[in-house]
Amino acid sequence: MNPKYFLFDIGNVLVDFDFQVLLDRIAEDSGIAVERSTERDLEMHHAVEEGVISDQAFVDYLNEAKGLSWTVDDLIGVWQKMFTVNETGRGLFREAIERGLPVYTLSNIAEHHIEAIERNWPGFFDGATGLFLSYEIGARKPNAEIYRHLLENLGIHGEQCLFIDDRADNIEAARAAGIQAHQFIPENLSAIHDAANDFFKSKGLGVSP
Repeated sequence: MNPKYFLFDIGNVLVDFDFQVLLDRIAEDSGIAVERSTERDLEMHHAVEEGVISDQAFVDYLNEAKGLSWTVDDLIGVWQKMFTVNETGRGLFREAIERGLPVYTLSNIAEHHIEAIERNWPGFFDGATGLFLSYEIGARKPNAEIYRHLLENLGIHGEQCLFIDDRADNIEAARAAGIQAHQFIPENLSAIHDAANDFFKSKGLGVSP
């Protein structure tokens, strides 16, 4: 069965991000050197991406744990500086939209991340058919629940989808759900391009240059 739905991860596919910017800003504002995120930091990061806690609760945690006095708007501003556009992934995303394909995101992401992207590049997701975001779904990749949610919500089978994500564990979980998936890394870009062209041709849209 030819794919009919094009799915894109956001982080390190449509946009890249540099965690060092966050660590440097925490160190600057707290006056305390921060070398890396702690295990508890990562737990809370995952919790806000799953929608278990709000952006405000996450900022409250950071303020208490790191000696800060941030607002949610401060956090959004930091992420604005952390994000840069991934021209390759974003280009494929825009091409698929412009060709009239059903295009969705499937991403581990928090509300403040989406707000930062939209502030940097207004209309960044314009034209996408829909956004599947972990903080709204209540599950993160590679949890099977997030893939099940997407397929059930769209009323489709996994083999109808072409999915691009930067993480190997997310790709493995997608394939376990029957989804055609490719890891978005330099050595796979040729295979991704070929898969995209097969997708375009299956829809009678010709080959991408």
